[in-house]
Amino acid sequence: MRGYFSSISLKGYKNIWMKQWKFTLEMKVGKKMEHELAGSLGARRFWSMVKPFLPKVAWLVLAVVLVIGETSLSLIVPLLTMNFVDEMNAVGLNGQTVILLASVFFAQLVMSGFALYTMMYIGQKVVFALRKEAWQRMLHLPVPFFDRHSSGELMSRMTNDTLVIKDFLTMQLIPFFSGIVSIIGSIVLLLAIDWKMTLMMLTVVPASLLVMIPLGRSMYKVSKSLQDETASFQGDLGRVLSDIRLVKASLAEGVEQKVGLSRMAKLFRFGMREGKIMAVIQPLMMSAMLIMLVVIFGYGGMRVSAGTLSAGALVAIIFYLFQIAMPFTQMASFFTQFQKALGASERLETILRAEPEKNAENVDGAVAPAGTLSFQGVSFGYTADKPILKEVNFDAPIGKVTAFVGPSGAGKTTLFSLIERFYVPDDGTIQYKGHSIHRLPLHEWRQKIAYVSQDSPIMAGTIRSNLVYGLTDVPEENMRAAVRHANLESFIASLPDRYDTEVGERGVRLSGGQRQRLAIARAMIRDPEILLLDEATAHLDSSSEKLVQEALEVLMEGRTTLVIAHRLATVRHADQLIVLEEGNVTGAGTHAELLDTHPLYKELVSQQLQFN
Repeated sequence: MRGYFSSISLKGYKNIWMKQWKFTLEMKVGKKMEHELAGSLGARRFWSMVKPFLPKVAWLVLAVVLVIGETSLSLIVPLLTMNFVDEMNAVGLNGQTVILLASVFFAQLVMSGFALYTMMYIGQKVVFALRKEAWQRMLHLPVPFFDRHSSGELMSRMTNDTLVIKDFLTMQLIPFFSGIVSIIGSIVLLLAIDWKMTLMMLTVVPASLLVMIPLGRSMYKVSKSLQDETASFQGDLGRVLSDIRLVKASLAEGVEQKVGLSRMAKLFRFGMREGKIMAVIQPLMMSAMLIMLVVIFGYGGMRVSAGTLSAGALVAIIFYLFQIAMPFTQMASFFTQFQKALGASERLETILRAEPEKNAENVDGAVAPAGTLSFQGVSFGYTADKPILKEVNFDAPIGKVTAFVGPSGAGKTTLFSLIERFYVPDDGTIQYKGHSIHRLPLHEWRQKIAYVSQDSPIMAGTIRSNLVYGLTDVPEENMRAAVRHANLESFIASLPDRYDTEVGERGVRLSGGQRQRLAIARAMIRDPEILLLDEATAHLDSSSEKLVQEALEVLMEGRTTLVIAHRLATVRHADQLIVLEEGNVTGAGTHAELLDTHPLYKELVSQQLQFN
């Protein structure tokens, strides 16, 4: 057999790109359902999600003890200060009081440092555990999940959303409880010092809470929308950067600039909505604190002048005022950050609760011939209203070459996706050697397959890491034999670092032919039973195509090979050709048989002869 596809035109690239955009819009139906499911997540579910990722209870207890201990010491300081001021006014400086006050300050400083470190440890453990679980889950999610979510969006969930949760737990949650202790302790001590001034101070608190609660609800909605829009922007950014050559070749800078500016404008609007809420919350808290200060200074000064309150007691009351006001002000931040954490946890839920790929399942169906890879009444569509394959039936003999031909969009590549079990057929079964492929463990089935496409993915890393990608303990001689058969030996030998040469992101430092031969060598190392070739020589010049074709002939020998090709002259010697039209199999046979019996095949051959 000779090469498979001539290179497609720039117009073809644009058409493919537009189809991807259209497909993304269709996938939003599934995404909307996921958001509705996640929307019921509340505080209780937030804690149930975070709880498994918390470190050992001992660390949590230690953090709480340290924070409460630090807060308790801070409550002693105003009492010591009161004694210090009153003693200064009465009998002069008392050295014992000074030493005690300095000791409390030092103990509070040490305990604060340990408390901060403990909280940071807890936060880092939580974010590590969350990312570990999300990463493991994500790697085992089915392909349709990734059809509905862009890579940028998923990266945002793995990085930004986990950090939001970590920051809330470390910087807000534990300090919130220490603030509660500070407020309660300060109020109790204030009541003991002077209950009248305490009641005057507390009149401001209920009025502030009445405003805070509805603002917190509004912040939740705005924060969630802002996080969602940020993830969408990151998705667009990742898409454009990964296909920057296509953007430039298509002169699409202007289009992408408009899309990006539109996303940025939305981010700006959501950011300003958040800013408006914060512009109410922060001044409200500061105003409440200032009102309390005015009341304390005014009324307290009168009491000191009248001799009914000591100067030390007034100083202590002011201290306690700040120990009430500061945590109370921080509560505004706590509630807003909690709403953000709720939004982040909702988005993480779509990963953590998504169903992984099905490993094996019971599938009924007629028994296919033992020596075939068989499709039996297979129907499939990416969306329910648009079937791609319709009642597809064929048998591909084991150890033979079966080629699929037909116009673009007929469903040829979808067949390969179903064989790889990236998707599950809506109806019908796929059988291999008389058994449904869905009854086999997924790992075992995919070990039997190697896939070489027209643009085989190359990972950033070295040539060696790409050759053995997904495999362990590959003998050196096996790797070198595969490289030799793939016509890569002389190229690798010419490189200074040989097999340890970096290929760049997506293999940009290699030519198209070198990438294809590297993919073929990788397939040879896997030693597959089934070989899927999807236009494997498309976009190559004649010299590269010759080298790739020779490598493919070695790889195909003795294997069940399924080929997709538009250049019909290259597959005319296949053992079987299957014609697909609009998702239906309309013909099967050899090249000569189809020329005699199939009008579309004859027309395609005639068109390519005229073109050549």
